[in-house]
Amino acid sequence: MEKHPELEPEKRQKYESQIDVLKRICAEYERDDQGTTENAATELTKDRFETISTLMVELQSYGYPPEELVGITPPGWSVDPTSGLPAIDDVHKASESCNVM
Repeated sequence: MEKHPELEPEKRQKYESQIDVLKRICAEYERDDQGTTENAATELTKDRFETISTLMVELQSYGYPPEELVGITPPGWSVDPTSGLPAIDDVHKASESCNVM
């Protein structure tokens, strides 16, 4: 954020919110659950799934992350200027740039 003092306040707030949510997602993945019983581990896994799912929805609510974070959009894709989310411009090109393992 320090590298971009020219950012509009609204965009800056959106990006700061994205950073906050990403930190919370990382913390959830890094949480140490060693030493828990099998039943407790199953419950923790369910709780973790719900927490991460909720955080992912929150992250998406802030729109598409900046290009420095996610890289350039692949061929056939663009970023919708209204929602800030990815959009398909050319289905053929988009399908060619999709790698499914």
